[in-house]
Amino acid sequence: MVTLVLFDIDGTLVQTGRAGVRGMNRAFLDLFGAPDALDGVPVAGRTDRAIVSEVLQKIGQPAETDTIIRVRDQYCRRLPEALADPASRPMGVLPGVHDLLTALEARTDVVTGLLTGNFVAGAALKLRHFELWDRFPFGAFGDDHTERRALVPIAVAEAAQRGHAPFAPDRIVVIGDTPLDVDCAQAHGARAIAVATGMYAEDVLRATGADLTVTTLLDVSVDWF
Repeated sequence: MVTLVLFDIDGTLVQTGRAGVRGMNRAFLDLFGAPDALDGVPVAGRTDRAIVSEVLQKIGQPAETDTIIRVRDQYCRRLPEALADPASRPMGVLPGVHDLLTALEARTDVVTGLLTGNFVAGAALKLRHFELWDRFPFGAFGDDHTERRALVPIAVAEAAQRGHAPFAPDRIVVIGDTPLDVDCAQAHGARAIAVATGMYAEDVLRATGADLTVTTLLDVSVDWF
């Protein structure tokens, strides 16, 4: 049977020094004159669409699709400079990422994709910055829905469009660094790997009931899949 392995981005594949938050703050300042608009708004594990909607409501703007798109586009104009900003430290590809991707790519019974709250254009900018974008042929992104749980079936449908067989729920694996990554896997009967390279400690992630909790992706054996 084929296994679908879906990777989160921030805190799982790469560390960007909160470039995404700073880029989005700059977008809200550009468009609405609202400084530090994301202050007090939780971002870890959420979709960009949900974050932008909440911030728009917070600053008294309508959270309509057209407005969300305006913010998205301005954010993606601002993100490259945020990634290049010296304040984007620490940053880089996280431990074990290259080795695990290479090992999974060598297996004929594994398909890899993305499951991320990032807007697709933002995901591309981040992963191209770290030369990882071309390693993921498809994914589910924060443009698609406000709720992270809804991204699992979207990713499965994307895989099916590329000719991959239907996946039994226990042959779907979500890898992420937040409790919401684990939750979206569990909501669909999928398996979850929680990795403590983001803002959540290993004991907090283990308490979510993830199928595997690790310090870094160096601790994940390809045989687990």
